[in-house]
Amino acid sequence: MDSLGFQSSKADSDVWFRTARKSDGTEYMTYVLLYVYDVLVISEQPEEVPRHEISKHWQMKEDSIGKPTLYLCGKCREVELDNGVKCWDFSSSQYVQSAFDNVKAWLAKKNRTLPKKAEAPFISG
Repeated sequence: MDSLGFQSSKADSDVWFRTARKSDGTEYMTYVLLYVYDVLVISEQPEEVPRHEISKHWQMKEDSIGKPTLYLCGKCREVELDNGVKCWDFSSSQYVQSAFDNVKAWLAKKNRTLPKKAEAPFISG
């Protein structure tokens, strides 16, 4: 990523950024989130970075480049707010369900199951 002009964030080494220019000349930051095999690009032309830059250094599946539907096992979708602003929605329900299924499978290997009813971690009221 360094060779592509990106620098890693001090707060999170999986977040990379660099200065870019919009088609109208406005300067902004392009972000690339990399985690193992997941790549998410935030940019005016997000498909350009993986298709023409990242793919020169790492093999990418052409059909995986496009608007995201999943990132880190969470569902992504583009939504429009009531005021007309478009943004992205991220849901972790699929990730949580997968984690739950993993725990159940791990317990099953030990001939154990989750309790049918569990006490709340805090006193009610």
